[in-house]
Amino acid sequence: MRQTHQLTEATDQKQQRAPAFDTCGLLACLTISAFLTVWITLASGSFSLRSAVFLFLLPWILLRAGAIITAAIRLPSLFALDFLLGVAAVSIVVMAWKVVIPLSLWILLMVLLIAIGGIPRLLPARQREPLSALGLLGITVSLVAATGWSQDLILPTTAVKDGVLFKPWSDFFFHSSIVARSLGPQTLLQVGNYEWQGFPAFFYHYSSYSLPSCLAKAGHVPAYVTVVGFWAPFGSFLTALASYALGRAIWNDGAGLAALAATSLIPDGTLLNIAHPTYGYFWLQHISPAGLYGVAIAGTALILIAQGAREGRRVWIASGVVIGALTVFFKVQIFMAAFPLLLSFAILAWPPRRRWQWLIVGGCFAAGIALLPLANRSYVGPNVQFNFSSSDWYWKLLSNMARGTYAERWYQVFSSVHPFPSHLGQAIGLLLVSALGVFVVVAPLVWLLALWHKTWQAPEGISVAAIAILLVMTFGLSRSGTAENVYELIQRPFVWVYWVVGSLAAGRLFSVVASARPQLWTRTIVVITIALTLVPMCYGSGLQHGKWPGGNVHSGMHVDRGLIDCAKYIRSRPPATAVAQDSHLDKALILVGLAERPSFAARLDVWTRASKAFRESPYQEQLRKLKTLQEATNIPDLQRSVRETGIRWYVVHPDDPDFWPAEFRDHPVFESNGYKVYDMQRCFDMPG
Repeated sequence: MRQTHQLTEATDQKQQRAPAFDTCGLLACLTISAFLTVWITLASGSFSLRSAVFLFLLPWILLRAGAIITAAIRLPSLFALDFLLGVAAVSIVVMAWKVVIPLSLWILLMVLLIAIGGIPRLLPARQREPLSALGLLGITVSLVAATGWSQDLILPTTAVKDGVLFKPWSDFFFHSSIVARSLGPQTLLQVGNYEWQGFPAFFYHYSSYSLPSCLAKAGHVPAYVTVVGFWAPFGSFLTALASYALGRAIWNDGAGLAALAATSLIPDGTLLNIAHPTYGYFWLQHISPAGLYGVAIAGTALILIAQGAREGRRVWIASGVVIGALTVFFKVQIFMAAFPLLLSFAILAWPPRRRWQWLIVGGCFAAGIALLPLANRSYVGPNVQFNFSSSDWYWKLLSNMARGTYAERWYQVFSSVHPFPSHLGQAIGLLLVSALGVFVVVAPLVWLLALWHKTWQAPEGISVAAIAILLVMTFGLSRSGTAENVYELIQRPFVWVYWVVGSLAAGRLFSVVASARPQLWTRTIVVITIALTLVPMCYGSGLQHGKWPGGNVHSGMHVDRGLIDCAKYIRSRPPATAVAQDSHLDKALILVGLAERPSFAARLDVWTRASKAFRESPYQEQLRKLKTLQEATNIPDLQRSVRETGIRWYVVHPDDPDFWPAEFRDHPVFESNGYKVYDMQRCFDMPG
C-alpha cells in the first residue's frame, strides 16, 4: 500500500511538471474541430461561420471541463479521459438545465464558460500528461472511422424526381424533434410531449442530445442537420476514443490502438454475414446513436473504476460508479447491462478487499431484480418481467426478422410450435456469435492463454461477466402485455458487450504478444490500424439500410418535395411554440422533425402500441376535435375548432378531401407541389 501511495505521488509530481499544453494536444483539438466542421458543412450543404466558431471552441471546453473533474479527484490526467469526462459533465449539466430551469440555452452557455474558466483556479494546480504521437494517431483514426461509418448521415439526402431521398433511418426525424424542443426557453417538462398536445413529457435519455442542442442554438443549425451531421458522427468518435482510452489506461498506447481497431475498424458479425441481421453493431449504433454515447460514458466509468482498483483509490472507484449511474440519461438499455457490471466491479475492487464483498454483489443483483416491477410503472415503461418464462417470444421474433436473409435457415427452428427450452443450446450459440462477431473466437483464446500462463486479470473477469449479464437479460426478461419496448431492452444491450469484450480482448492480446518486443509490435499495430481505416470507408456506405427487410421501410425514405417545402416554411415563421398539424397525423414525424414545431396529434399508431398510459388517456377526444376541425364546413365551426385545438399551422396533402369554406380553403399562406399550409388564425379575420 505504501508503494502504491509513493507511485501515485510520483505520478502527481510528473503531472505537475508537465508542460501547460503540448503540441500533439493542440493538433488533436484542431483536428477534432476540423472534422466536426466538415461534417456539419456537408450535412447542411453550406458553411456556417457561427457553427464553425462553436465547433472550434467545443474541444477546448470539453477538455477543460474534464480536467476539472480529474483535478478534483486527483486522478492522473490524460487527453482522451479528460475529453470523455468533459462530454459526460457538460451533457448532464445541459440536460439538468433544460429539465428544471426555464431560461435560454444562451444563458447556460455563458454560465458554462464562466464556470469552466473560473473553477480550475479553486483547485490544486495539475497539468495533463502530454499527448503522445500514438495518442494523436488514435484520435485521428477515431475521427476517420466515425466519418466512414457515418457516410449516410454526413451526406443524408439525394434529390430525386418530385422529392428527396432521406438515407438516414426514419427515427432521425424523431431525434430532430428532441433537439427542437430544447431550443426554446421552456423546460422539457413545460414543453411536454412534442407529438401529442397535452400529454406530459416522458423519461428519455436526453443527455445524448445536449451538445447537439447547444450546436443548433449557438450555430443556428437546423435540428435535423444537427442530429445527422453532428450527433451521430460525434458519438461514433467518442466510442472509438473510449476504446483507445480504456486500452491506454489499463495497458499502454499500443494496447489502446489495438482496442480502437478491434471495435471501430473490424467488421462486425452482420457485415461478415455470420450474425443475425438485426445484431449488426455498427448498423444499430448508427441508426440509434444514443447507444454510442451510452457505451462511451459507461466505458469512461469502467476506466475510472479500473484505475481506482489498481491504485487502491476509493474516490476514483466511487467516481466511476457515479459516472456509470449517469449512463441511464444517455441510453437506458446500455445502463441496464453496464451498471450491474460496473457496480459489481466497484464493490469487489473496493479496498480493503474481503470475501464477504461477493455477498454484497449478490444482494445488489437480488435487489435489482426485485425492483424491476417498478420500471413497469414508468410513463413509457418496458413492461417486462424477469421470470425466464417466455423467451420463445423473442426468438420467434428473431426468426421472423431473419426471413428472406442469409440467416433465415439458422433461425427457422424457433418459428416452430415446440417449447423453447428444447433449442436452448442453439439459441445460446447463435446469440454469442451474433453479439460478439469475431470476438466469439478471439476472446476465449485470450482467456485460455491467461489461464494457461496463470495470469488471469480483472479485464478477463469483466468480459466474462458482461457476457453472463447479456445471457441473463436475453433469456430472463419476458414480455408482459403488448408493449414493444421489451424487445429493445433485450436486444440493444449487446452493443455494450461487443464493445467491452472487443476492447479488452484486443488490448490484452497486444499486451501479451508485445511484451517481448514492444517497439516492433507497436509499429505493427500502427500499420495495421492505418490500413484498417479502409474498412469503414468501404462498409459505411449504405450502412443505414442494414441487412434485413425492415431497412426497406425505415431508410431511404422518399419524401415529397412539397412536404419538405411546407416544413421549411413553417420553421421560418415564429413563434417556435406554435402548434403545427399534418393532416395525415405525421406517421414518420417528418413535419415535426423538419419544421421543429410541436404537433397537436402525431404518430398515433406508435403511441397506442407502445404506451399503456397513452391508451388509458382521453386521446380519442383529441382525435374527435381534430376530425371536427378537418370537416368544418363554415367559418364559425372552423373558428370554434381552432380555439379548441390551438393549431396555428395546418398542412394539407394533395389527396385530401375539401370541407372548409371556399373563402378560407382557397387562400393558403404557402403552397408547393400540391401541398398547402394554412395559417389557421386567419379564420378569425373572416366574418362569422
